[in-house]
Amino acid sequence: MKFSSAITFVLCIVVFCLNSCKESTSTAGENPLARAYDEVLYLSDLDGLVTSTTSPEDSALIVNSYVQGWLRDKVMTKGAKNSMDKDDNINRLVENYRESLVLNTYKEQLLKEKLDTTVTLEEMKKYYNENKKRYELKDNIARCYYIKVERDVPERSSLNRWWTLRKETYFQNLIGYAKKYAVEYSMNDSLWIEFNELEAKLPKGAFKDKYYKKNERDIYVKDREYRYYLRLNEVRSAKKSAPFSYVKDDLSKVILKKKKKNLLKETEDELYDKALNKKNIEIY
Repeated sequence: MKFSSAITFVLCIVVFCLNSCKESTSTAGENPLARAYDEVLYLSDLDGLVTSTTSPEDSALIVNSYVQGWLRDKVMTKGAKNSMDKDDNINRLVENYRESLVLNTYKEQLLKEKLDTTVTLEEMKKYYNENKKRYELKDNIARCYYIKVERDVPERSSLNRWWTLRKETYFQNLIGYAKKYAVEYSMNDSLWIEFNELEAKLPKGAFKDKYYKKNERDIYVKDREYRYYLRLNEVRSAKKSAPFSYVKDDLSKVILKKKKKNLLKETEDELYDKALNKKNIEIY
């Protein structure tokens, strides 16, 4: 089907109406734009298709494309229906999809209204203690301090003194220095980091097993550009249970998932028992 200049003019009028008369979405009294068998496309069906900022030429192209696409879809659908002797299978698939959609929507609404999303520290610790074997480490991890600075960084003697003496009063000095001069740093030793990540932070070959096997945990190395300071405050070896703080986020997600599953199961059991008692269901 090719659109004549007259039809193009009509489309331009349609575009004008779309941009200026969007307050009405009713088809009552509307002139149809196109028809496919027993279905009709109205102006209101194109609401929002174009905006007032779209040029008339582009708007006409958009409307034309939409109308043509609508007609072609209807023709293809009609052809598909005519080619099938029976549509029982299609009807069954549609009904199955509808039931699945209704069920999933109901579950989402149920979880939204009734699920307690609070996961307490006590719940996490209890689950952790009961399932430690599930949280076995696959890699060595450590809590540490790390500072990376340029090789000719200012006030390096102060950095070396504060780092080496390890006095509590110097800790804030190190943090202030790192904020001012460090290329990269981490001074929060409550975080656990995998050894492969730490190894990647140092020059190649600088990180060795001895740093956790022999308690030689204060590492200082340099290359042509940078100086690296790394202190391992605590090490947890692979195949041992992961620290609670290391898996805390995962614990929260697992517990919340179990709560969702339990709520859905309880609701299902309740509805099943009611239907069974009312003899709405039975097994032959």
